[in-house]
Amino acid sequence: MTGRILEIFSSIQGEGIYAGTPMVFVRFTGCNLNCDYCDTPESQKLEKGNILTTEEIISKIEQELSLSKKTSIISFTGGEPVLHAEIISDIIHNFKSKGIKSYIDTNGTLCENFSKIVDIIDYVAMDIKLPSSCEAEFWREHLEFLKMSKNKTFIKIVLTAKTAYNEFRKAIEIIEQVDSSIPLVLQPVTVIRNIEPMPFDVVRAFRKLAEEKLANVSIIPQTHKKKGIR
Repeated sequence: MTGRILEIFSSIQGEGIYAGTPMVFVRFTGCNLNCDYCDTPESQKLEKGNILTTEEIISKIEQELSLSKKTSIISFTGGEPVLHAEIISDIIHNFKSKGIKSYIDTNGTLCENFSKIVDIIDYVAMDIKLPSSCEAEFWREHLEFLKMSKNKTFIKIVLTAKTAYNEFRKAIEIIEQVDSSIPLVLQPVTVIRNIEPMPFDVVRAFRKLAEEKLANVSIIPQTHKKKGIR
């Protein structure tokens, strides 16, 4: 089996509740969405990636893991890594017996693909994609995806100046419907291209709104972008 890989590298997680955790990152190419705030547009097109076999990917991951005994998590990112669920399944099975855990950063829309790895993945960082940024609604897909993954998931919502109150409220309702204890991270957009950030007083107001329904709400920017870390 082969996959399209943009890069494999070691760094620290820069987003969400695991920010600061060392990981080996496997960045796949190809994405089913086109969000206006995407910070890795080079990974959106499938043809940008290098074609590697499962064995080659595993070998490169092993090389990265050998550089630091403190790294024990493989992060699958993209693009949209769930497009490559079958090869991810093979990689996870290879490392699970060695005590290496798996983490996936996903847009939470590809439920059929995700069903192939939901039982073996350890950590799920799921975005809720709002219509104002992604030009389409994915409420049904997000609800189904979250029901599948709720016990190992935290949710991330990127906030921009375009984020509408009604769509944010809808996202909160979906999370509450599944489990109000699922952690929610509000991520103020990292300024990129012509995307305007949400004023921070509005970010705080959105957090207050979320806290009326959910038990665990945080505001966490992209720490790696601010510190210039890969």
